[in-house]
Amino acid sequence: MSNSSKNKYLLKNTIILSIGNFGSKLISFFLVPLYTNVLTTYEYGKIDLITILSTVVVPLITLNIQEAVLRFSMDKDKDKTEVLKTGTLIMIIAIILSLLGIPLLNLFDATKNYSFLLVLYMLSYIGSHIYLCYIRGIEKLVDYSIISIIQTCLIAILNIIFLIPLKLGISGYILAYIISYFITFILCFIRGNVIKTIDNFKIDKKITMNMIKYSVLLIPNSLMWWIMNSLDRVMVSSFLNVEANGVYAVSYKIPTILITFTTIFNQAWMFSAVKEKDSADKETYTNSIFSALFNIVITISLFILLILKPLMKIYVGKAFYLAWEYTPALIVGTVFLTLGTFISNEYTAHKDSIGFLKSSTVGALINLVLNFLLIPIIGVMGAAIATCISYICVYIFRIFDTKKYLKYKVLDKEKIIYISLLLLSSIVIYIDNYFCYLILLLILLIDLIISRKFWFKILNNIKRKIFKKKVRA
Repeated sequence: MSNSSKNKYLLKNTIILSIGNFGSKLISFFLVPLYTNVLTTYEYGKIDLITILSTVVVPLITLNIQEAVLRFSMDKDKDKTEVLKTGTLIMIIAIILSLLGIPLLNLFDATKNYSFLLVLYMLSYIGSHIYLCYIRGIEKLVDYSIISIIQTCLIAILNIIFLIPLKLGISGYILAYIISYFITFILCFIRGNVIKTIDNFKIDKKITMNMIKYSVLLIPNSLMWWIMNSLDRVMVSSFLNVEANGVYAVSYKIPTILITFTTIFNQAWMFSAVKEKDSADKETYTNSIFSALFNIVITISLFILLILKPLMKIYVGKAFYLAWEYTPALIVGTVFLTLGTFISNEYTAHKDSIGFLKSSTVGALINLVLNFLLIPIIGVMGAAIATCISYICVYIFRIFDTKKYLKYKVLDKEKIIYISLLLLSSIVIYIDNYFCYLILLLILLIDLIISRKFWFKILNNIKRKIFKKKVRA
């Protein structure tokens, strides 16, 4: 396959996934002002803790099977129906385990008032997530994108209804997600032709064991990522208070802008990585895409840092404005998280569960130690710095660990300059006057000047395609 064909395949998948992911993430982004104006910092912190608990329990009771459903359904030589049967079997087992866990949830103060809703939340999430992964794995990307948009629209509409006129608070928030996930599950059930697996529900033991072997090894990986992404919020609540966690949880929302763009691209690249794993020009082509991603994430991050403080004044309620102080460290960390995720597609392509586990363990251990050391001393900022450093360490580890598959060019002069500009911006933003904005704007302009060839190339490609369409018309 020529580079032109490869780029078209990557671009097609990126555009299709953008429709669903960007639309859904954009709606989620604009829900934050609702949450921060209707809910108190305590309520938002409580919701965040409940969500965190779900993210650690779900991989355990599902054996992380959704990851295997996604990866194995991408293989041309695999029977897609057999892959789906295994996912459905594990889902049924997970449902039973969840229902049995209600008495356990009643033992904890954080969950005892919401135990039944929390179990329904996990059940609806498990079903929708497993089948969404299947639809994405078999490359029904248009269906995946449409269903994702429907899901997020439902979440938005139901949250507005439950939180404003009905004033249901935390219960309303959880209920909105339960209904949305359940409808997503039904849509995926229909579009994924799940009924075929029920008509002849005979399990292929070999495929099932291979899938479980792959996914079980990813459970520790999920737990390690939970430590990096979520444990800091639990520790902020423990060392400080739930209100502080509510503010810190909001500081994560701005880096979500960057994650939205890059998650779409990384999801699309996953398909290309699987197809390219044995190609002759794999290293050259992959590094060209990696460099393009590097340019994009740095430029977006510098722009976010430029508008961060004025944006937060209008984006969140007054009680949450302080969250901007913790966001720069999280933005820097998110850049390296994005790049590390791109590199990790080599693990996916080669079904290397151990690679995921080793890299996430390194990050989790560093995050855990730094949280214990920094939060008692510098409070919430310590959690943000710990998260940032752990993401950087995962990125560095994966660069070296994936050398057995290909070598990434990470130390060329331009990339070093880009990282330096990012770090400089994340420090300058704390200058408390208008001079800060002039420096941030200057740094962004320097970045654009250095990367001008890249951006001009993109603009020229866009102009060429527009011109061709006009000529045809």
